[in-house]
Amino acid sequence: MIEQTIEKKLDVSRRLEKEMSQLSTVREVLQRSGQVATNVGSILDSFEHRLARLETTILPVYQQTGNLQRRQLNTEKTLQELDYVISFYNVAGQVEGVVKERPSSIGVPQYLQAMDRLAETCKYFEQNNPQSVEIENVTSLFEIGTDALSKEFRHELEKYKKPVPPVVTLELIEEEEVSEELVSGVELVPPGVREDLRAIAAWLDKHNNTDRLTVYAKLRAEALSQSLKALREYQRSNSMERGGTPGSLNSPALPRARMPKLDPGMSRTQKFSDRATGMIKKAITGHASSSRQGSPGNASSYSLHGSLTPSHGVTSGTTGEEGLDDSKVDLYLNQVTALHRLGLAEYLLAQQLVPEDRVTRTFELIIKDPMDQLVADGEGLAGEARRCVGRGDHQAVLGVLAMLRHVTAMQPHYQKLLTNCQTSIRAKFAAIINMLQETCVKALEGFVDSVKSEGERALPRDGTVHELTSNALIFTEQLLEFAHTLSPILQREASLTTAMATLTRGLDSSLLARALLGAYVKRVLVNLGLALVSRSESYSDITLRSIFRLNNYNYILKTLLNSELLNLVSIVEPQCDKMYNDQIMEQKRLYSQSWSRVLHYLVNHEDVPLSVIQAGKLRDKDRQLIKDKFAGFNKEIEEMSKVQRSYSIPDRELRESLKRDNMEYILPKYQAFYDKYVNVPFTKNTEKYIKYTPADVASMVDKFFDVAA
Repeated sequence: MIEQTIEKKLDVSRRLEKEMSQLSTVREVLQRSGQVATNVGSILDSFEHRLARLETTILPVYQQTGNLQRRQLNTEKTLQELDYVISFYNVAGQVEGVVKERPSSIGVPQYLQAMDRLAETCKYFEQNNPQSVEIENVTSLFEIGTDALSKEFRHELEKYKKPVPPVVTLELIEEEEVSEELVSGVELVPPGVREDLRAIAAWLDKHNNTDRLTVYAKLRAEALSQSLKALREYQRSNSMERGGTPGSLNSPALPRARMPKLDPGMSRTQKFSDRATGMIKKAITGHASSSRQGSPGNASSYSLHGSLTPSHGVTSGTTGEEGLDDSKVDLYLNQVTALHRLGLAEYLLAQQLVPEDRVTRTFELIIKDPMDQLVADGEGLAGEARRCVGRGDHQAVLGVLAMLRHVTAMQPHYQKLLTNCQTSIRAKFAAIINMLQETCVKALEGFVDSVKSEGERALPRDGTVHELTSNALIFTEQLLEFAHTLSPILQREASLTTAMATLTRGLDSSLLARALLGAYVKRVLVNLGLALVSRSESYSDITLRSIFRLNNYNYILKTLLNSELLNLVSIVEPQCDKMYNDQIMEQKRLYSQSWSRVLHYLVNHEDVPLSVIQAGKLRDKDRQLIKDKFAGFNKEIEEMSKVQRSYSIPDRELRESLKRDNMEYILPKYQAFYDKYVNVPFTKNTEKYIKYTPADVASMVDKFFDVAA
């Protein structure tokens, strides 16, 4: 126990000694650290004093250096400004030689650079030294240069103010779908010149020189008018070279031997010309050029009498007072399309050469005169058509309808082209349509009146189809292809819309157009029927009156059946064909009454009894009665044969059917009469009374309606 206590004390003593030793070491370290801190503080104090002395020495030098640098910068800027100002005083001398030359001789870009320097110099002097003498020199040169640029702009435009070759224009017209890409291919101004003009135009516009826009519009308007004129002259000259006349519808391309080298597409032009002129031929002359002589199935079988049109007829290519010149209509249709195509080309060119905000106004100035000319030409043709209609030549309206159809088809294209133009410009094209529509309205109404009017026309002596009937049906049949064109015109007629009141509402445009035309044709047919009945009353021969009506009714019905006319009329008059068939049957019935005088001798209450004949006990009275019957029959049948051979039934089918009806009607009765008395000894001179056998009578009837028989 004691030992343990002693060991613990010894252990504590050892650790105490150790701790004391460590404490002594720490105190030594603290003493050294304090010494180091004192030394470092002394060093820092010394460094701070040195920095303060350095700042006092360097700062004035730094400030002086900064001042010198600012002075140097100011000096350099002053020198630059002096150089800049001095350069303005030298500009006149430096660019004078360039400005006094033609821009094209030295290059438009270089010339414009010189003009930009002059413009900048003028602006400098005006702002900084307006009293300087140099400003007069600079301003004078600037005005000279500006005038030179304006002249160059005008000169280049005049230089290329050439009409578009007619062949190119015709190829544009031939294209059914026109695009900006296609039209932009027309080289109104060469690309290189176009770049120079664009640069000059931009420079002049930048410097407020707007006179060039008026010049540009005037020159391009002249070029456009010349292109349209060249097209007209080209077609006229080609027509002459083909052996036609200026009034012919043919406007083909030049003969191959005389074909220009620049015209590889002449075949396309030929096809277009044929297509365009063919349309006009069909629209204007149509079937009238053949002067339909006969039935719809066989034109040569009909002979017609009289004329609805003037005595000269309606022929293609007539000029002067003879009718509407078809070639003028052909040319006008081309002019309408050509103006749109070339107008679009001018608009695209203006977009390149004219500032964006002035393109529309400039284009209005370009298109105004050609549009006015187009309106004037349309008015001229419409006026000529009205004069023709006034003289009774209603075929002229077909040319107007062809114009109206084409102009109406072109209207959306013109609306797009003239979208941003003034209302007065856009209204010009609409005015053409309105004018043509008014002309058609008056012409169609005039045609109905001409059919309705009896006039002083002579009737055919042989009862054949009157040309009034033929011309009326030819005219209405030619209207078929203009059904859609006529729709807005016919809708103005209250009588036609009233006739359609019973039709179901909500008709589509196509059916509506057909229904309106059908109503108009019905109106023509009604007036034609009234005119035929009224005029035929002047026949003193009732039989000839029936033949005349029968011929005309049959002709009308066959024409309706063999064309689209019946389908149109049936829309508003479903029983149309039945009505004409009924009229034909009625006229046949009336015609059959012509046999009454012959039948009087064949079927009579006064007759010799059969018993007397069989007994052979004829009295003188009986013999005389038989003689009178045969003599009367012979006289009447001979007279009837003579008269009816002079009648004309040009339709073979109708003629044969009427002969057949005659034979079926008269031969059985005469056969019975003949068989009854042929062997009766009522006279010693048999050949005097029994002149005709039934076969002879049949032969006589077969020669009816044949003047050569």
